[in-house]
Amino acid sequence: MKMGYKGTDRMIAGIVFGVITFWLFAQAIVNVGPAVQADLGIPLDTLNIAVSLTALFSGLFIVAAGGLADRTGRKKIAYLGFVLSIIGSSCLVLSQGAVLLIAGRIIQGLSAACIMPSTIALMNAYFEGKARQRALSFWSIGSRGGGGIASFAFAGGAIASSFGWRGIFVFSIIFAALGMILLWATPESKRDSDEPFHFDFAGLSIFIVTMVALNIFINFGAAFGWTSGRTLGLLATILIGFAAFVKVERNKHNALLDLKLFRSKPYAGVPRRTSF
Repeated sequence: MKMGYKGTDRMIAGIVFGVITFWLFAQAIVNVGPAVQADLGIPLDTLNIAVSLTALFSGLFIVAAGGLADRTGRKKIAYLGFVLSIIGSSCLVLSQGAVLLIAGRIIQGLSAACIMPSTIALMNAYFEGKARQRALSFWSIGSRGGGGIASFAFAGGAIASSFGWRGIFVFSIIFAALGMILLWATPESKRDSDEPFHFDFAGLSIFIVTMVALNIFINFGAAFGWTSGRTLGLLATILIGFAAFVKVERNKHNALLDLKLFRSKPYAGVPRRTSF
């Protein structure tokens, strides 16, 4: 971390541009699903899988990406996210069938997993006091605001109606490139530690298997039948995976997820009684 460096509006703009590549543009595919299906000639089930994959892969890898950002460099991981966003959006722009569509959505999810934790960590590192509150407010506007705009079909309506559904992801590429340019002058930031870094592959593997099983259970449990062997097998995988994850991660140095966080008061839940 560069001593004495203070975050700038240019840095904030670059980060916000990165954040909306997921929340605005990647999420906008929900609103243009029928156009995508008609253009590519893919089954509805395939489209539904493609729509959900970005959020799934973002959730699967966001904890691991955040840990990597802290240890190897937050700007470095943010830039990796920008590059993945450009690659993922390019796959969608060039897609002529299900293969590139699904690949692009997976890569977009990995991009979001890199960008979200690394950019918010950069803001925490280079802003203080009221300036930090302001910076984080813009981060929230880029995420929640971008998601809200996508839900109201701005990207899916205004952009898609003017440039076609692929135009959404051309704009995403442009915003990612602009974000990289604006963030260029920001110094690298990472956790100060002399200890060697050992990535928790065991924890990540258990977490991925458990979350994939949970996703399939939620989305296809009814179709399989709630008492069918496949559904019960998925449920068993979820329960065993969760227990194994807690056992592996508990008191483990360099754990994928520090379970001690949940002993902190902010994670303690709502009060038993609330006054209005």
